[in-house]
Amino acid sequence: MVKVFNQNLILIVILVIALFLRTYRLDYLELFGDELDAGYQSYSLLMTGADYKGNFLPTYVHSFSEWRAPGLMYFMIPFIKIFGLNEWGVRMGPAIFGVLSILAFYLLLIQIKVDKKIVLLSVFFLTISPWHIQYSRAGFEITLLSCLLIFGLYFLIKKIYFISALLLSLSLYTYSTANILMPLLVIMTIYFYKISYKNFIKFIICGIFFSIPIIYQVFFGHVSDRFGLLGIPNNKDVIAEVNDYRNGVNQSFTSKIFYNKYIISAKRILFNYSNAFSSNFLFNEGDVTFRHSLHQVGNLFWVELPLIIIGLIFVVKQKKLFWVIGFLLVSPIASSLTIDGYNHATRLFLLVFPLSFLAAFGFYKISKLKYILFFILLFEFSRFQYYYWYFYRDQSWKWWHTGYKQSMQYIANNSYKYQKVLMDNTYEPALIRFLFWNKVDSRLLANFGYNQDIDVDGFKGYCLQGKYCFVNFADKFKSDNLKNNTLYLVSQERSPGLDKGGLEILKTVTNYYSQPIFYLISKSEK
Repeated sequence: MVKVFNQNLILIVILVIALFLRTYRLDYLELFGDELDAGYQSYSLLMTGADYKGNFLPTYVHSFSEWRAPGLMYFMIPFIKIFGLNEWGVRMGPAIFGVLSILAFYLLLIQIKVDKKIVLLSVFFLTISPWHIQYSRAGFEITLLSCLLIFGLYFLIKKIYFISALLLSLSLYTYSTANILMPLLVIMTIYFYKISYKNFIKFIICGIFFSIPIIYQVFFGHVSDRFGLLGIPNNKDVIAEVNDYRNGVNQSFTSKIFYNKYIISAKRILFNYSNAFSSNFLFNEGDVTFRHSLHQVGNLFWVELPLIIIGLIFVVKQKKLFWVIGFLLVSPIASSLTIDGYNHATRLFLLVFPLSFLAAFGFYKISKLKYILFFILLFEFSRFQYYYWYFYRDQSWKWWHTGYKQSMQYIANNSYKYQKVLMDNTYEPALIRFLFWNKVDSRLLANFGYNQDIDVDGFKGYCLQGKYCFVNFADKFKSDNLKNNTLYLVSQERSPGLDKGGLEILKTVTNYYSQPIFYLISKSEK
């Protein structure tokens, strides 16, 4: 045991650093909507064995707004059990899977005969990557997907087919991009690392067996719903572009040759694919969504750009390790097929693995400059951490739906004083926030008709158990329209000209600039 520890001391140190960077102050940022939904689904599965719609052990989950793969929700259950329904319960799982994905990549690179020094550099680059850290510190499914996928590919190359088939099949239950990426990566791996016909058949049979529920959902269920929504060919903007050009020349035969949804779609797919490797996306700003990237820091560090180029040149020149190049080329394919896939850091997340390897390879090959390069890398990493802990939360507060936790906890602690609670449902959907932070028993949602448009004390909305109501206050929020013995949660953004006359402001929830986000109000009895 001591010998094994000493032989892997550097790896252990790297993994400890990775764990610290991904778990330190996991409650630093407030939970956003998708995290709350996944966490509450997991809580429902833990308490009842069913999702919050009442489906027992579902293979695909119907949330309030969309259908979702259930993998993370199931894997989150033990963490919800240990830490509770809060930031730690929701985020500890993805953080652990992020660290495990680093270990998986280490084992995979060792298995394909990469020099151990390069392997250790690769996992070090992964450990401090802004891209990998950002996604490992929040409740994103993609860290679980990458963990299962890379471990599955590792066992496939190692020719342990049953475990490989199980892990790769499980990846299909995590995030929609796995439906495209997993088969492509498996085909590529089988091409590079030949397996016998007999073992191939066993592997395929095991994979199909474990994938039967998700295969059923693909052909007869709701897996394709999301791609239908996000896919390029049937997107309304693509169709509108085709129609605009055709109508401009009266639907001529020639226009139909040059302007049809297949030509326009192919153009957008090629743009999406090529843009995944753009310097602005990788090194400058990252994803336009402020939850996915920090904007002041790229997905990767600038110092990695020349290292990746050098690493790529040496890999091609030496005519080996082409499996990693294949991994690099396959990773953007699923994202490129979606309408906003040209800079979607979630769908492009797998790129971080081969790019970290190439950066490490380049660093290793120009070792004469290693001290200068390491100093630049350390500076960029320090700048990333400084911005994250001192500025990012303040600037990105709206993307993390800041303010709901305080508001809903106030309601949980004070709702007993009131006959009814009315919550603004137009800023963000308030129902899932209420259910999560109030730890509502999901069995109360049986036959619950949300998103109804009924009259609730003069406002349009719907109620849970008759007391907790989710409404649109519109411009009617005035003291004359309010009821006594009722608690109101009002969005400052949706009611900017709020007349506070005749109202009692019980609590003002602010952002980190002390600007009001929500008011908790009752009608003044004076």
